[in-house]
Amino acid sequence: MPKIDTIYVANHTHHDIGFNDHQEVCFRQHGEFVTRALDLIEATADRPEPERYRWTCELTGPLLRHLRGAGRADAERFRHWQRLGAIDVGAMNYNLTPLLGPEQMHRSLYPVRVLREEYGISVETAMQCDVNGVSWLFADLLPAIGVDFLTMALNQSRGRAPRPFPGGFWWQGPAGGRILTWNGFHYLFGRSQAKLGDRRFVDGSLPAYLERLEAADDYPFDFLYAQSTHPMRVDNGPPDLRMADFVRRWNEEGRTPRIEFTTPRAFREVLKERWADGLPTWRGDWTDWWADGVASSAYETGVNRGSQELIGAAETLGAWLRAEGRGEWDEALLERIYESLTLFDEHTWGAFSSIDAPSSLFTRAQWNRKAGFAYEGAMLTHDLLARTARDFAATRAEPGPEGMFNLGDLDPAEAYPRLAGSELLIVNTLPFDREAIVEVPEHRGGGAPAGMLEGFFPRGVPWGGPPPSALARVRARVPGLGYAFVDPEAGIDQDDLRAEGTVIENAHYRVEIDPATGTVASWVDKALGHDFAGEHEGRRIGEYVHETVADERGRDALYLQDFASWDFGYWQADPPLRRAGAREVTVHPAEAEHGRAVVEVDVSAPGVRSARCVFALESRVKALHVDWLLDKEPHTDPESVYIAFPIGLDPDGFGFLLDLNGVPCAPNDDQLPGVSFDWYPIRRWADVSDDRHGVTVVPLDAPLVQLGGITTGKIAERLEPESPTIMSWALNNHWMVNFRAAQEGEVPLRFRLTTHAGPGDPVAAGRFAAEASTPPIVLRDQRRFGAASGRFAEVPEGLGVETSIKPAGDGDGVIVRLRGTGPDPVTVPLRLAVPAGSVLEVSPLEENGAALPLDGDTVTVDLGRHQTRTLRIRP
Repeated sequence: MPKIDTIYVANHTHHDIGFNDHQEVCFRQHGEFVTRALDLIEATADRPEPERYRWTCELTGPLLRHLRGAGRADAERFRHWQRLGAIDVGAMNYNLTPLLGPEQMHRSLYPVRVLREEYGISVETAMQCDVNGVSWLFADLLPAIGVDFLTMALNQSRGRAPRPFPGGFWWQGPAGGRILTWNGFHYLFGRSQAKLGDRRFVDGSLPAYLERLEAADDYPFDFLYAQSTHPMRVDNGPPDLRMADFVRRWNEEGRTPRIEFTTPRAFREVLKERWADGLPTWRGDWTDWWADGVASSAYETGVNRGSQELIGAAETLGAWLRAEGRGEWDEALLERIYESLTLFDEHTWGAFSSIDAPSSLFTRAQWNRKAGFAYEGAMLTHDLLARTARDFAATRAEPGPEGMFNLGDLDPAEAYPRLAGSELLIVNTLPFDREAIVEVPEHRGGGAPAGMLEGFFPRGVPWGGPPPSALARVRARVPGLGYAFVDPEAGIDQDDLRAEGTVIENAHYRVEIDPATGTVASWVDKALGHDFAGEHEGRRIGEYVHETVADERGRDALYLQDFASWDFGYWQADPPLRRAGAREVTVHPAEAEHGRAVVEVDVSAPGVRSARCVFALESRVKALHVDWLLDKEPHTDPESVYIAFPIGLDPDGFGFLLDLNGVPCAPNDDQLPGVSFDWYPIRRWADVSDDRHGVTVVPLDAPLVQLGGITTGKIAERLEPESPTIMSWALNNHWMVNFRAAQEGEVPLRFRLTTHAGPGDPVAAGRFAAEASTPPIVLRDQRRFGAASGRFAEVPEGLGVETSIKPAGDGDGVIVRLRGTGPDPVTVPLRLAVPAGSVLEVSPLEENGAALPLDGDTVTVDLGRHQTRTLRIRP
């Protein structure tokens, strides 16, 4: 292939927020590095063009923090040198894991608009460094905001890059967007592997890489693109004058290949001008190998997932109030919440010393801050939701009188007086009508009007409210994007429930638990006449599996790291693994009360101090609940915990469908080559089905699944499943650097399962998963002074349209996103219950576009397959 005549060097610092310095220190340092880079740019400005130093700010998040704290002169200095091509900025907020939901992905790009409009900084390209993948939705989102080039600098340690590698291609998004993409060497390559910048080592390292690329049939380029960080401080490191001096001397000596400093934007122009027309188009999810690490902190991962659902509910209520011209909305608080949620989902996770020194001060301090992002996001989300829900309730009802904090000397009826004629106010923030069984909140009598205090009072203590025996639940039907008032004493008609021995039953299912194993022996769908209880390698639905490495090499038996190698190490295919299940099982007699039939199972098993699994059916609800609570023992040796879901389907004719970051994907067909097929990070649901039947599994807390059985260590080029089995890979500590070494304490693992006829349907699966993941909002002691129910807006059911509604960030109306989740384009008549003055189409960043026609109270929107369209509705 062509001889390489140019090396393009892109200097930057890799943003590992908390890897080798505490997170807050990293933010300060990254601001300082921008100033130092500008100093170096100015110091080399009189050199020949290829030898003038250039710098790229990898991410928008740390840069925006720096600019907000800097003076106007600093921003003008940045603008000046960007106009001259010497400094640039990538569009990604942080280097992200695939844990972000669709709305969170949109929000992660909002700093792009701030940089453009408030600071006059151009953002045209994006970088994702270190991470082994990037969510497919970004292939649509980035071009939709004017970003037309993406560089990936993958770290193949415990991962792989798509092949050919390195190379370029057009990446097509699920909705048809297209972005020019460079599948490039790791950011260590330029300085640490090729040894550019150090004359002592470069001649011993660089030629071998050049020769390999020049000999490769799949590398048609006559250049080498090399990202470059600091030679010692490879992560979170400063600019380095030595690289500038090295390039000048190299070129002055006439050495080859010639070296030029570049930025992603300048490199984009090289690709576009000479190569873009001949590059292939690839379509599919860039499934991240590194996603397995998030199971090293299962509790906090589950907390952050729950917050993502709740913040959407708070935004919907806030938008409703704004559309009616009522209430206050704190956009700065919302921005802080999303920043916290995203900083937990950011890729760094743990300290560099997490495995080698898990008890060190730095490891503990770093994890305290990392976990703190999840906890802070959760607490602020709950507060915003509580305040917004109360503001909304006040527009429809009169709240009950405030009560008296009860030290135990008052009768509860005196301490928590109830307003005569009061009801429950139940709000449904999903776009379809739902019938839900909700718990009646405890009596608080308005005792905590300014916060969420009542949510923290434990049951069963004198000052904490009614004991568990007083639990009340009611069944309510609530319109989509609407509310309904319900009698709190209506109760539940539960005549369909049966509970006897180890059998539970409702209108849809009959479930039998095996008394010997505590797993599902039979799960019969009455309407379909089919038993969905399957078995794989002797395991059944709901079974706990603990796995260890049966090799004294420990983590090296899974993956042997070698940064000096071409791809940073060696997978150990089919490593020796030892698996064990429960040692002892106690199955308690089935019971039915408060609208639920349950069988509780206590388990003694390796890896945990204790464990309990609750199998439950709710009255007239077509869902099987499988809820584990593990009291985890800390183990620093590599281990995994799985929960098995083998399904009784045709063993020779089944297939899977997955929700990967909001996009329904078929494994293999909807994935890039060379990405992870061993495990999948799902957003809400996974489905397995044959031609006649199927099951949708919704893991509320643990996002990782393996398909067809346990596939750890397969290092597969394609998914070749052994059986119709979904394995929840709930916990692991396989990483050898920066994920957590051990987990301890109570970890909930909750799953919701439903059955269906025929092959998997992403619309039905998405609806079931949304209901399971997004609870209704319930407020008690409300005496309504208006209608018994109402809607904010209406989307026809069955279209497969996911909605996201929020107050506009600039205060101008509300923002509605409509996203198609079905296999076909759809036309959506969105009916507005709140009168609209105008409707505009806007960009993903809420930038105004063309007006859309209103037909009375309805605006009609055409959605292509998997397309997202964003509207601004002005009251």
